[in-house]
Amino acid sequence: MADITRLYLIEDDPTILRFVEAALRQRPDWRLVGHSDTYAHAERMAPHSLADVFLVDLGLPDGRGEDMLRLLAQARPDAELLVFTVFGDESRLIRALQMGATGYVLKGCSEDELIAAIQQIREGGAPISPLLARMLLKQFRAAGAEAGAVADGPVPELSERETDVLRLVAQGYVNKEIAQRLGIGVSTVSTHVKNLYRKLAVHTRVQVVRAAQARGLL
Repeated sequence: MADITRLYLIEDDPTILRFVEAALRQRPDWRLVGHSDTYAHAERMAPHSLADVFLVDLGLPDGRGEDMLRLLAQARPDAELLVFTVFGDESRLIRALQMGATGYVLKGCSEDELIAAIQQIREGGAPISPLLARMLLKQFRAAGAEAGAVADGPVPELSERETDVLRLVAQGYVNKEIAQRLGIGVSTVSTHVKNLYRKLAVHTRVQVVRAAQARGLL
């Protein structure tokens, strides 16, 4: 049971529900354990589910998906929040990340791409649709901000366990391997990795390592 990934979909379009169900048939070890088609229903039910990953649409009929992300980030800090939406503008992406999203995938992707994004987020990554990733990269390049932010940002205070996880991430281990080496749960490792992303203000494992090296944490 430890390897089963449980997912909860917050989405009002029944065609997307069917798409997700079809995609999950590729992974018999994954389960869709809940579905809400309104903000009100998700507010009541989602925080109490056993989901490991929440797929959240930003365009809910009775509320903002960003507010749902914030609610889930507070109620379920152990879970991953993957935005699955049609909104491809920079402002929605940045807002979603600020509210607690750990990934952002655009509708219109293939089943394989959705499965890959879920797999990546479960391994401690932060998947972002290529179109959005390129948009952000261009913005960083234009401002000359990425390298400076990594090198010149403040040195965060890490816990002893976060430091242990950081060192193993730098050695190339994935979350399951880190959990085995440290004798802790995979979900606990995932939480530590998310904390590293937040404290270092980055969104990928490579950036975590570079930022940590630049700030003398490795």
